Amino acid sequence: MSTSQSIVIHVTSGESADFETALRNLVNLVQEESVSTPPEKMQVVVNGRAVRFLLATAPEAAKITQMADAGVGIGACANSLDRFGHDSQDLAEGVTTIPSGVAEVARAQQHGATYLKLP
Repeated sequence: MSTSQSIVIHVTSGESADFETALRNLVNLVQEESVSTPPEKMQVVVNGRAVRFLLATAPEAAKITQMADAGVGIGACANSLDRFGHDSQDLAEGVTTIPSGVAEVARAQQHGATYLKLP
């Protein structure tokens, strides 16, 4: 029986350097063997200007898809996509849309997820 707890990772910064740091930290977290949380219990919630980094045309799109393929749930806030003029059909492979990023973070925490704000 697994005793690992889920983790919700929240990314909001629209700065490229911040997103690169967040993604690098996520990759390190997934690869770190001493962390008992498997990728399948990690959820990345992206809202605000940061949703642009989840587009298929974004420089780090391949890494986003790699994390999704590893089992990490990656959700883009539909409210933010609309607000900044992005279409959900333009998201990188493996990224899903969620109605509200902040509501998703709150919901995950209410269900006992550990909150991790990156960067």
